[in-house]
Amino acid sequence: MNASVAHARTTTAAASASGDAAMHPVLAALGLSHAPFPPTPDAAHYFTTPDLERDLAEAQHCLLGRKGFVLLTGEVGQGKTTFLRRLLRAVEAKGARSSLIFNTFLQGPDLLAAVLRDFGLRPGRDAAGNITRLNRFLLTCWRSGTTCVLFIDDAQNLDAGSLELLRLLTNLESGQEKLLQIVLAGQPELEDALRAHGLRQLASRIVKHVRLASLDAPALARYVDFRLDCAGDERRIRLDDNALAALYRHSAGNPRRVHLIMDRCLYGVIAKGDTRIDAALVCCAAAEAGFAPTARGLSGGLARRGIALFGIALLVASSLVATAITVATSSTADHSGVVHGRG
Repeated sequence: MNASVAHARTTTAAASASGDAAMHPVLAALGLSHAPFPPTPDAAHYFTTPDLERDLAEAQHCLLGRKGFVLLTGEVGQGKTTFLRRLLRAVEAKGARSSLIFNTFLQGPDLLAAVLRDFGLRPGRDAAGNITRLNRFLLTCWRSGTTCVLFIDDAQNLDAGSLELLRLLTNLESGQEKLLQIVLAGQPELEDALRAHGLRQLASRIVKHVRLASLDAPALARYVDFRLDCAGDERRIRLDDNALAALYRHSAGNPRRVHLIMDRCLYGVIAKGDTRIDAALVCCAAAEAGFAPTARGLSGGLARRGIALFGIALLVASSLVATAITVATSSTADHSGVVHGRG
């Protein structure tokens, strides 16, 4: 990716975030530029630790050094896709060509065809011919000094035949080096699949295994502050120590769970008119997200109060949405029917 493209993406992302705040009344009410706890991977605001930085650097070194397979595993919601995309951007910044496959319900020949298409090649009808086309492309890239990397997300969905196909692709060599580097990212079941006797050759080619772990309690506190600060909170919304302990207890340090709980807490903040998030609100948000019984860690009164807060928050949000729509409609009329789209 060249500098101008990177700058364009950054500018577009900034404009989009600003527009989202203007169009999203809840975020606007909280003074936030974008949702601090989105439900989808957010590589643009990446929370890192020394361990993650070391793993990223080592994985990048293995790929650019054409050393073989890199394996990335972690439980659901622990940030595999975000790490994968950050690694992809890192190697692209060093001049590598990449192919990203995230639809792993494609198997065997269909998977191979998808790889060719993502590298910009036109696949044929037979697998042997497609391997030949890929080999020619990889040799051309190797001669020009370009490293080619195949990234596969949700690789736990690949069957044994597809994993064997990937092993065959690593047999494509220049005589001195592997022509294709591969990153497999998936849930822990992927590790189980690679332990199968028939895949021992593939497993033996893994030169780096990144295992993503849950956040510990201190890292969780830093993570929440980081996400809020990135959204422009400026230390207005904060969790007290008991709230952080409750968040850790209900999320087990899993980032996706943290996002689901904290997103609900923001509605509670609006309802209370108080930017301090306490343990009661966290517990109720966790219950709303399905991570704990509503009354867990709460008295019946506190549980009922928390549920009421969420009801009030929804009413407040609905009122804000209605107001925003009214303002938007009036603004459109004032501009004589001219519609401005956000392409």
